[in-house]
Parts: sequence; structure tokens; C-alpha cells
Amino acid sequence: MKKRYKGHKLTIKNLCFTAIPAIVFPLIDIMPIDEISKIGFTVIAIGFVGWQVLKISLCEEKEMQDLEEKISTYEKYRISQKILNSLAEIGRVKRNLLKREELRDYRAEVLLYSAHEYIEEICSNIKSLISNITDIDLDSLSISFIYQYPVNNSKWQWITRKNSTINRELHDFVVDEHSHSYFNYIITNNFSAHFEHNKEKLVREGHYWISESDKRFSILGSIASYKMSFIKNEITLVVGYIVISTYGRTFVEKESEGTKVNEFNDLLTNKIIPSYRSLIETELGFMAERHCKKENRNCN
Repeated sequence: MKKRYKGHKLTIKNLCFTAIPAIVFPLIDIMPIDEISKIGFTVIAIGFVGWQVLKISLCEEKEMQDLEEKISTYEKYRISQKILNSLAEIGRVKRNLLKREELRDYRAEVLLYSAHEYIEEICSNIKSLISNITDIDLDSLSISFIYQYPVNNSKWQWITRKNSTINRELHDFVVDEHSHSYFNYIITNNFSAHFEHNKEKLVREGHYWISESDKRFSILGSIASYKMSFIKNEITLVVGYIVISTYGRTFVEKESEGTKVNEFNDLLTNKIIPSYRSLIETELGFMAERHCKKENRNCN
């Protein structure tokens, strides 16, 4: 019924303006009642028509505002996607250069720039982009990145957001099955991508350790993670995980709106992260090559 009503609002509005007054008012005029009653019926009819027109007009105005917001949001995503695709393409070129069989030799301690710092800058860029899309304050949003060299089973290390509230080594926190660590959960299950809109579910399942940042708010927020790696000649030289977490609010504020949650999951998982993936994996490649030089290992 509502769908039929929405599809014929213009027709109903025109009827209220034309057909109904043209029929109702003459009928009132010929009714065998006194003038006061006629005036009363006329006022009621005008009020009814006016109310219907106002109701439809307000509904149309709301739909127009929603449409304008959707167009604005679409344009924002479209422009951002174009920029990110351009950056990703540059990153893919850089990454493919690293995959050549022979690389120019260089001293292990020499690199033109810090790959760690560059990845940290990329994470900061992702954080700003998500904040811009969701209107989540930067203070209520965090990006963590950890990595490991699996060839020699090195310790897990931070690149960004060293959590000072853990009070233990990151590696121990990651590998300890009883630490309730989210890192342990995603690494043990080898998730390439994981999205949880409400961290309370993870807490109940024993897969999330509530940090001091979480304790400052009544709402735990959302969390998502994505696996990154640099593979050369079918050997994984370095693997990393980027973890995006919110505090005090979820990615989508009204969790009951499941469609919007799924839309944001799709946006983050299939549009934002893939655009940055090649950039990050390129820097992981530089880190792996430098690590191999320092360890006197052959990474080819």
C-alpha cells in the first residue's frame, strides 16, 4: 500500500488541488443544510485538502534532501576512488619492480626513506579518509599495523599505534591463546579480512581484550582487519595486519539499519582497502629486502 502511495504522490497532490475541490465544494453548496453548517463543512474540506498537500509536500522535500545527500556522498566516493586508484596503480608498478629476479645491490643499512614511516603515513591517510566518510572523530578512531617475517619466524612487531596499555611484549600478546587478543584471533584463523560492527560480540566470545581506550566509553565500537603480505617466487617474505578500530561509536551509528552496515563493510573491504593494498605491500617488500640483506639471506 505504501509503495503504491509513494508511486502516485504527484497524482494524489493534483487531485487534492483540482478534482477534490471541484467536486466537494459544489456538493456542499447544494446540500440541504443551513449556511453555518455549509461554512463548517467547507472549513473541514479546506483543512483536509491543506493537510494532505502539506503532508505530501513535506515528504517530497525529505526525499529531495535524501537524494541530494546520496548524490553528494556518491560524488565524494567517486572522486576519492579515482584518487585512490591512481595511487594504487603507482604502488603496483613499484611493487612489480621489486619482484624482478635480480635487484641492484645496496647496503642493508641504507634506504632512501623509512618504509616504516611511509606505512605509518598510509595508515594515517586511511584514518582521515574513514573519518571523513563516517564523521567519526579522529580521537575515536585508531589504525594499528603489525608485521612479521615468517621465513625465520621472527617476532611480531608494531609499525603504528604501539598500545602502551598492554603492559607486555606485542609478540607475547599475539601468540598467547589466553590473552583474549584480537590479533591472536585473526592470525590464528588466518583471516584475509574480518569485519565486526560491534566489538561486544568479540568480547563475549573471548576474542577481544578491552583496552584503556575502550574503557573511556560506554560503547565499545567496531573493528575490522585486513591481511597484507609481500610474496616473491611463491615465498611469503613478510606478512602484516592492518586493524581499524572505533571507540564510543560504531562505523554506522544505527546498528539496526543492517543494510547500511553491509554497505559500509563493502565500501571498506572492497573499495578503500584494495586501493591502499598495493601501496602497503610495496613497502613491505622494501622491508623484506632490507631484512634479507641484514640477515645475509637470499630472498630471490
